[in-house]
Amino acid sequence: MWKQVAAAAAISAGLAGCASSAGTSPSGSATVVPAASEAMDIGLCGSEDAGDLDSALGVTGLEQISANPLRCAWAGPGDRPNYRVVFEWFRGSSLADRRGQVTGQASTVTVSGRSGIAWSGPTSCELAVDSGGQDFVDWTFTGTGAGPQCTALQHIAATTLAKAG
Repeated sequence: MWKQVAAAAAISAGLAGCASSAGTSPSGSATVVPAASEAMDIGLCGSEDAGDLDSALGVTGLEQISANPLRCAWAGPGDRPNYRVVFEWFRGSSLADRRGQVTGQASTVTVSGRSGIAWSGPTSCELAVDSGGQDFVDWTFTGTGAGPQCTALQHIAATTLAKAG
C-alpha cells in the first residue's frame, strides 16, 4: 500500500510539473518561449564561384583548388600565387568559440542583420558571421595589400547568406 501511495504522489508531482512547463505559469497565463534560431542551408562553397569572387574582390584569375560541403579554397594564378580565399561553414560551433581561436584584434560587425566578427592584418583578413542555430560561415582572404578585399568580404558574406535564406 505504501508503494502505491508513493507512486501516486510521484505521478501527481510529475503531472503538476508538466502543466507548469507546458507554457502556462502558476497564475494560469501563457508564457512565451523564444524559438531557437534555425540554421540556414548554406550551399556548397557558400554558393560562390571563382567568377563571383574575382568580381567582388577585384582579383582576377582565382582558381578553385578544393571543395567539399564545409570548406572550399581558391588560389591566385601563377602571377599572384600568394592570393588565397577560403570559405568554411562551421556546424555546431559558436562565434564566441571562434573569437577565442583567432589571434589579433577582432571587431564586432553586422552583416545582413546577423552578428559577426572581423579580423584583419597587413596581408590577411577574416570574417565570421552567424548563420543560425549553432553555425556560422567564415570567409578568409590572404594576399598582398588585403585592405580593399577585407571590405569586400562583408559583401561576399552577405551574398552567401542571401542565397541561403
